[in-house]
Amino acid sequence: MSRARTTVVQEPGQGSVRFTDVAGMTEAKAEVMEFVDFLRHPLKYSDLGAKIPRGALLYGPPGTGKTLLARAVATEAGVPFISIAGSDFVEMFAGVGSARVRDLFRQARESAPCMVYIDELDAVGRSRKGGAAEGHHEQESTLNQLLVEMDGIDSVQRVVILASTNRVDILDQALLRPGRFDRQIAIDLPTLPERKAIFDVYLRKVLLEGPVVSYSARLAALTPGHSGADIANIVNEAALHAAREKGAAVTQRDFEYAVERVVAGMEKKTGVLSPEERKVVAYHEAGHALLGWLLEHTDPVLKVSIAPRTKGVLGFAQHLPSEQRLFSKEQLFDRMCVLLGGRMAEAISFRKISTGAGDDLQKVTRLAYGQVAEAGMSDIVGHVSLSSNTAGRRPYSKWLAAQVDREVRRMVAEATTRTEAVLKENYHLLEKLAEALLEQEVLNYKDLVELLGPLPYHKPHHHTAELS
Repeated sequence: MSRARTTVVQEPGQGSVRFTDVAGMTEAKAEVMEFVDFLRHPLKYSDLGAKIPRGALLYGPPGTGKTLLARAVATEAGVPFISIAGSDFVEMFAGVGSARVRDLFRQARESAPCMVYIDELDAVGRSRKGGAAEGHHEQESTLNQLLVEMDGIDSVQRVVILASTNRVDILDQALLRPGRFDRQIAIDLPTLPERKAIFDVYLRKVLLEGPVVSYSARLAALTPGHSGADIANIVNEAALHAAREKGAAVTQRDFEYAVERVVAGMEKKTGVLSPEERKVVAYHEAGHALLGWLLEHTDPVLKVSIAPRTKGVLGFAQHLPSEQRLFSKEQLFDRMCVLLGGRMAEAISFRKISTGAGDDLQKVTRLAYGQVAEAGMSDIVGHVSLSSNTAGRRPYSKWLAAQVDREVRRMVAEATTRTEAVLKENYHLLEKLAEALLEQEVLNYKDLVELLGPLPYHKPHHHTAELS
């Protein structure tokens, strides 16, 4: 019971993961290369009196490749890779966690030069602030033993410790001080070029109808905010779909299916909507799509569907988002109008509204509050950023809070008025779009061009949308 549950002890040079297998993460790979060089050429550092960082903490969202990068470091350095999960240290029996930490570092010293990797460090390294209840004594004891063992490792032994976490904010500060996990490396969600590189890696592993380059750029543009693990899942889902459909190779249609399945769930074949509900959903989604098509500061509309999905989605308008990080007031206002397009299309067409716009209204409200209370985009409230403190209390007056609420309502009302005006002015297009959805259920970009005409404004990734 006191032995550490190490999952892998990888012999030097036998690793299957190399830096060439880790797409993206350019900055992170550059940082960890220092550890590789130290393990390969220790004298280069010791002759100069330099001390390599004892440990590095890889932090970022789930699925971004932290474990993959750690394995690649060990492979490139040609040293054993000893891996363990942070949760494996913690047990209900007193002293077991500390004993497992000691056993882990004993294995590391015997295997030196080597690399130790602790996954989910927050399971054992959670902050000790605020005192500890009895149930936390074992976790504290384990953490203390980990700190002691890390202090006992010196550069002569050539043991490098890597760890990963999704929650660096809850780690004990003692772990992050110089001499322990003093090198902290952010592993963020991949950018557009990085997603393309990741798709290139995974697409080479499946049989495609065309060349890899004809798929990767478009798929990367379709998947903003997706991690490397999400991308691997999309490629695998596409291959599974091709196999189910008895296809000779994986096609663009298979990838579109996979993206939609990951984002919205599977298409439901049972429990379909009544004819009345289906008509409401058609006009609702047509409203979103029409606003996204006609307004200047919006992402291109790629596809509209009224096929119900397993994730509770009754229909969706798929846009082709840009990688933009900064937004103007005009851009945010147009986004609010697109979100309100579904509700206002219902109101204009049926003289009543449904509960289908609940999620849209939440997003509109968040956008408005963000502009007023955080980005200083309100002339009435002023150029201030208002946020709750850590105790949940608002560090501003009730009067100012009321002003914020009024400004948010005014902003949403303005967006509603504009949305209604655009839909009424182009109601013939709204009807045409809704009727086409009721007939075909799914409309792609080419269908939208035939129904609505060419995009009135040039938009980011416009050329990518045309490939659909």
